Amino acid sequence: DGRKISIGDCALFQAGNAPPFIGIIRCLTEDKEGKIKLGVNWLYRPADVKLGKGVLLEAAPNEVFYSFHKDEISAVSLLHPCKVAFLKKGDELPSGVSSFVCRRVYDTTNKCLWWLTDQDYTD
Repeated sequence: DGRKISIGDCALFQAGNAPPFIGIIRCLTEDKEGKIKLGVNWLYRPADVKLGKGVLLEAAPNEVFYSFHKDEISAVSLLHPCKVAFLKKGDELPSGVSSFVCRRVYDTTNKCLWWLTDQDYTD
């Protein structure tokens, strides 16, 4: 439909009645019927992060969490590109520049968070 999206772009995706999903486009493919598919790594909103028992999540406004959770989805679910500022631990949050900020990785298997710059987590 004329929208331009590139590998590495962040975008919003349809999520039914919930707030849109946020993802990073990792690949574009075409199926046998000519329909475009997107390989997407998901960024989690604080409300969707499930941490270990008793662990309280503290998050900045508009903070999202990178994950290694990925799916191949239909391109028709794409709403539009969005901006995500990826920051190192200790970097100040930008004021009014980005739609979202990402400073940490959400480990969906172990239900914990890592700073983007930590070397201790593996995919």
